[in-house]
Amino acid sequence: MKMADIHILHQSDFYRVEDFKCYCDFCSVTDPEYNKSFSLSFIRKGFFEYQTFKRKDELHVGRMLISKPGFEHITRHIDNQPDIVTIFEFRRNFFEEIILDVYGNKLPWILKNNDIHSVMVNATPELEYHHQRIFQKLVSQKHNSLEIDELVLGLLEKAMTLLGSAETPENIPDKLKQYHLGTIENARNYILSHFQENISLQQLAAHCMVSPFHFSRIFKTITKTSPHQFLTSVRLTHAKVLLTETNSPVSDIGYECGFNSLEHFVTAFKQHYKIKPSTLRELRV
Repeated sequence: MKMADIHILHQSDFYRVEDFKCYCDFCSVTDPEYNKSFSLSFIRKGFFEYQTFKRKDELHVGRMLISKPGFEHITRHIDNQPDIVTIFEFRRNFFEEIILDVYGNKLPWILKNNDIHSVMVNATPELEYHHQRIFQKLVSQKHNSLEIDELVLGLLEKAMTLLGSAETPENIPDKLKQYHLGTIENARNYILSHFQENISLQQLAAHCMVSPFHFSRIFKTITKTSPHQFLTSVRLTHAKVLLTETNSPVSDIGYECGFNSLEHFVTAFKQHYKIKPSTLRELRV
């Protein structure tokens, strides 16, 4: 019986991107596995426990796992929910020669601490957007190696920046994990695919087959941000990409990202990034 499918989406000299799909439909605990690389794991579907030494982390949509090389871990599936994960694996020599050199003194509590083998954080909408952008490019095969290298390094930098200020997420109530992780998986996928459209709370809730009142509460409990904040952050992240990578007029970018007026776009962008869109464009090298 096939238990898992690991498909390498892309591979370079210093990292590879894997699409990991587990077909397990019963609760199980894996044998101890040895981490050979420094990894960023984004959970797209499912619910599982990742255990290293004395630490146990519950992983599901809205969370990211950062794990170090050189340690064993055990994975336990929970509530018969198979998992689907995007894994960015950086080779051990890249971790030792580059990551430790660049981030070691900024993040000694994890990178230089042999008692901490992994850490779980809430994946911000910005990280979710960049993960999704890389994943879609790899799946569609509309990319070149240099482009993916730059996007992956950018994702790594953003993850390390988040790690400097992130707090370990608290476990969510059992009923939400059992009945509504799928709700948030559907909502996350819908927002990341339709953020350029005029999305309402009623529309999102209907797509997930939950009442608007309950949907809003569930979404915030699991992702630690409201549906509107998540949507706005994804739109602004996309706008920043367009401002730095294209020559499209600022007004066109605002509308393309889902804002209904230039004034609304400029105000939201300035509040989020502390800089006007036009100023960011002028600073572009």
